[in-house]
Amino acid sequence: MMETPIRVEEVWKSYGTTKAVCGLSLSVPRQSVYGFLGPNGAGKSTTIRMVLGLQRPDRGTISLFGRPLSGERIALLRRIGSLVESPSLYLHLTGRENLEVHRRLLGLSKRAIDDALEAVDLIAVAGRLVRNYSSGMKQRLGLAQALLGNPELLLLDEPTNGLDPAGIHEVRTLVRDLPGLRGVTVFLSSHLLAEVEQVATHLAIISEGQLKFEGTREELQTRSKQMIVVEADQPERAHALLTGMGRTATREGNRILIAPDGECEAAQINAMLVGGGVAVSYLATERVTLEDFFLDLTQ
Repeated sequence: MMETPIRVEEVWKSYGTTKAVCGLSLSVPRQSVYGFLGPNGAGKSTTIRMVLGLQRPDRGTISLFGRPLSGERIALLRRIGSLVESPSLYLHLTGRENLEVHRRLLGLSKRAIDDALEAVDLIAVAGRLVRNYSSGMKQRLGLAQALLGNPELLLLDEPTNGLDPAGIHEVRTLVRDLPGLRGVTVFLSSHLLAEVEQVATHLAIISEGQLKFEGTREELQTRSKQMIVVEADQPERAHALLTGMGRTATREGNRILIAPDGECEAAQINAMLVGGGVAVSYLATERVTLEDFFLDLTQ
């Protein structure tokens, strides 16, 4: 049986009276890009700190590669690379010299530096001072640091924060390709669904420390449902007519969202509203975006 890189089971964590994580359970498949999503303050950073052994859960268990973290922390963390927000870089050194500092600390062979630079496509600028790197290049150098020593698991917390569009694209492409190139599992935390959706194979969505969804990207997409959208001159009257018919309808300004429940619906709804003296200016079937679904789960 393949070891699950991260398994979180019924984990709770509070700071004083503030509950940061409430009964959270996660299972991260091997060689996946696992997007860990939630709004700011949802408990993502607390979870990452617990997975890295920097904080202990109040209750529950965390296992890495099938072994309990509490018992074998040092040995397990040797198998992990991490980049939490901005990398710590020496701007007065070159890219290669920055990696040399870490290589010596980790006791790795010289070859490890070239491997890491190749993985993030920085060989050509390895001799340049880091102060002259773009924001995207600095972030890729931070990823190279995290990849030194060939970790089996890479933890990335908001890795595109503060990057320009070009830098975001560079980091996104790299993260998406890493499992195939390096056989590594990537655990990627972010508050931006649109960002993670493009690279993740699996997703977990948390809000207020609780899990709202966990599954593949395809499973999430099937959850984004279709709605019939109506715009009318008398939205209050239209809403009353629809709910009077037993329809599930939500009013947003002069728009009304109706959950479909059968065939030829739009025509029937139009006829019923017009028959009730409501002038319909717009009527269409629209698919709720993943972004809307995400906001729905987390608000």
